[in-house]
Amino acid sequence: MGMATGGDASDQQRFALIYQRHYALIHAYVARRLWHRGLADDVTAEVFTVAWRRLDDIPSPIGGWLFGVARLVVMATNRATVPDPLELVDEAVAAREADPSARAVDRAELERVSAALATLSDSDREILLLMAWEALPLAQLAEALECSVAAAGVRLHRARQRLRRAVDRSGESSRQGSTQRLGTSLGARQQGGGRP
Repeated sequence: MGMATGGDASDQQRFALIYQRHYALIHAYVARRLWHRGLADDVTAEVFTVAWRRLDDIPSPIGGWLFGVARLVVMATNRATVPDPLELVDEAVAAREADPSARAVDRAELERVSAALATLSDSDREILLLMAWEALPLAQLAEALECSVAAAGVRLHRARQRLRRAVDRSGESSRQGSTQRLGTSLGARQQGGGRP
């Protein structure tokens, strides 16, 4: 990323160091969170443009702050597009199946969790995904969310509870549907007098 305008040599060196240390992490985060992954390079460039403009305001350590900027830019970009939920599930399944250690994940379970995540608010989804995918320490998560560490801990706890309830509801619905289908199937067999 060239720096044709502004800043002295020390600013440019500081920014270059920030860029080198954090680009891959931020790009990976952006690519996972965007609905249209083809925009990942542009969105990542926007994150670092904000970092360059606000170089004097960047706290140390920078990780949580950069994830906060990336989160806001991704959310703004995603609001401008509408994803196909089935496409998102298929992409997640394909990514997990490409990883040999993740092949044991049951597709139905992944779809259930994905469906449960979709019922959560954007803020709940974001905090859960920041923790799950980025493995941010709570202090950096708080910085990314622009809140205190205690508030981030409470928000994370509540989001996890809501996800757990949504997954449980999803499981109950699928079990009830299976039970109803089984009951209908058995009822038809009994009326016919035959055995399954």
